[in-house]
Amino acid sequence: MNRIRRDIKIVIDEFIERVERSLPGFIQDFYIYGSISLGAFQNKFSDIDFIALINQHPKDDDLQKLKDIHRHMQKKFSHTTLDGYYLVKEEMEAENQRAISSHYFSEGKFKGKRSFSKDSIDAFQLKKYGIIIKGQQLDYSVDFDIVLKNQKDNINTYWQNWLDSCKRFPSINFFGSFVSIRSIEWGVLGVTRLFYTIREKDMTSKVGAGEYALGTVPEKWHKIIEEAIRFRKGEKQSLYRSVRKRRADALAYMEYVIGGCNAEADKHGRR
Repeated sequence: MNRIRRDIKIVIDEFIERVERSLPGFIQDFYIYGSISLGAFQNKFSDIDFIALINQHPKDDDLQKLKDIHRHMQKKFSHTTLDGYYLVKEEMEAENQRAISSHYFSEGKFKGKRSFSKDSIDAFQLKKYGIIIKGQQLDYSVDFDIVLKNQKDNINTYWQNWLDSCKRFPSINFFGSFVSIRSIEWGVLGVTRLFYTIREKDMTSKVGAGEYALGTVPEKWHKIIEEAIRFRKGEKQSLYRSVRKRRADALAYMEYVIGGCNAEADKHGRR
């Protein structure tokens, strides 16, 4: 817990206290992962990512109580979103069960049931970097070959589609890539984070991935990477005089990184 900032700890403590009060004994173990565990939490950018291990799948009344708690927390701490999965502890501990049905909450709302895979990047990050708030160290294996395959699929579906939409007139992302530095930061550091994972077989923050890329990719890309890092850190002054040039650099860099991710993943697959 000493790795967690005091203002974030206040949110976590109140959340757990409210769940315990409404649903005594419901949460068996509670873990924090994501940007907090990587030492990279950024106000207004980062979420409080959590995994809660529970004694059983929530009944309708239990789920309603959870919905009420998450709605209250989002209203009270509007800039600090709780984003997490509720997993049955017995299923998480079963070695032969690789995919687990979960109840997922984000932005104060129940987002439905989702499958949580023990061979996902979330599961890898939780196992290696997760912070124990309640309970003991989790004991499960992660097949990193599957993690890498999923990362390659992600770069070629979500990120390739996102990049294509930035080029397609008159899409929202087309205009956003001109006028929104948030859009530039999202794309540049989003693909760079996958680039780091595929190359290094590890996980890091968006800023960490950007700093890694500054020491890895050709210098021609450094300006757009620095632009994204500066915004992520709260710097408002742009390094660019022209939004057209910034957009062109961002889209070209993303093309370069997507190609690099595929080349690295294919090389790993041949080993």
